[in-house]
Amino acid sequence: MALILAGCGNPVGSPKVESEIQHTAVAPGERVLDGRFDDWAESEHAHADGRWVWLRFEPQTRPTQAIQAAPYSTRVRIDADMKATTGRSMEMPRGGDEAMHEQPQGVDVLIAFSPINELGELGIGTGVERYDADGSGEEIGHAAMGVACLPTYASEQYELRLDRLGPGSDVLPASGQIGVIVDQVDAKGTTLWSERFVVELPERDSEQGVLDAALPERAADGVRVMSANVLFSSPLKTPEPFKRVLDATKPDVILYQEWFRSERAQVEGWLKQYAGDAWELHFPDEGAGVAIATRHPILARYDEVLPPSGEGRPARACAALIETDAGELLAISVHLKCCGSAGSDEDLTRIDQAKAINAFIDWVHEQHPDAMVVIAGDFNLVGSRTPLEVMARGLGVNGDDLEPAQVRVLGDSTAVTWVDAKSRFGPGRLDWMLYDGSRSALGKAFMLDTRVLSDAALLSMGLERDDSEASDHLPMVV
Repeated sequence: MALILAGCGNPVGSPKVESEIQHTAVAPGERVLDGRFDDWAESEHAHADGRWVWLRFEPQTRPTQAIQAAPYSTRVRIDADMKATTGRSMEMPRGGDEAMHEQPQGVDVLIAFSPINELGELGIGTGVERYDADGSGEEIGHAAMGVACLPTYASEQYELRLDRLGPGSDVLPASGQIGVIVDQVDAKGTTLWSERFVVELPERDSEQGVLDAALPERAADGVRVMSANVLFSSPLKTPEPFKRVLDATKPDVILYQEWFRSERAQVEGWLKQYAGDAWELHFPDEGAGVAIATRHPILARYDEVLPPSGEGRPARACAALIETDAGELLAISVHLKCCGSAGSDEDLTRIDQAKAINAFIDWVHEQHPDAMVVIAGDFNLVGSRTPLEVMARGLGVNGDDLEPAQVRVLGDSTAVTWVDAKSRFGPGRLDWMLYDGSRSALGKAFMLDTRVLSDAALLSMGLERDDSEASDHLPMVV
């Protein structure tokens, strides 16, 4: 992203079934897949245009959990031809002993978060199956239909986007109605919650639109910060994509994650060769993988922002106080504990890490009260949102919280930061950036995904279409 810094209801075991069908017309206005929901009307649950199908659902199963690693499965059942006799026959949801006396649903596409596997056990990730008219099915993977759902952390509501032009989306009609049931079931298939509605699809686009986008110019009186996860030191093996992204985005400060298993001299050598001799590197722990690079003078280097993670694992956070054209900037690169679910040991570790970072910033501000703050990296918010909130709390002037930068992909209506088409996990928003809005202003922010840009845009930026394949995380620039 481009940053300018200047001087759901019922507890488990109490099924709730919504039997009323909601007919949702196409709503005007642009949608952004960001997990914030401020672009949805209160009673709106679906939206469709020529390219995308959008769904919003508010599960009532409690406690809430991130739906890709939950103790129940969240399913989106799509009847693409509105015929009960085609596709996989699935019973209509039942509430206790009260049955809906209706024909089963003919499911043509089943999207399952935390899917139930062939052993009857709950799994993790996102599964997508499509069914022929006779009910025979195949697993096609989330990428085939461009399935993406946010937020990645536990929430009382979610929004889902499907790509109507995906290679597996030809099961959907070119226009007309589709029937959708969203439900949550336990490992035995017992319904915990359900709702259903009908979505009106307008005529499908004939081809993917192209965007001749341009990268925002860096403000003359600001500082541009980029967060970059380099996927196990990939720049050492394939330097060209990372070099092209550097040349295109022109950052002043880079907050790195995943320089794993790399010696400091290797990273310094790469930086000098591909960024320039003027760049400085702060890389305090070769095992942690976090580093900060900048073309500006580093006034102070902080090695111990976090306590060790335990079991001999290094703390994955580092900080530097940098003298920029806009003033002093406290830059912090983080890679919080991965995995787990809301309330798990991993989630509690992330919360403790957030508390430590918050206390560290408070300490630095005692010595440098006017220093701007940017924290960025892989927050791994796959449990609760609490680590983000704790880290941001009370660090601004007059006790204001730091603000999460709202960033979308250049040329796409999404805030997804992590994409791996081969993973069992669907795309997510793992990377975040917090900034101090009381001491600085946020300019044009963006994430870069070369796969969604037009050939003309790529040519003008000096990029190649597969450059974003070099890492599973998208670079964030502010």
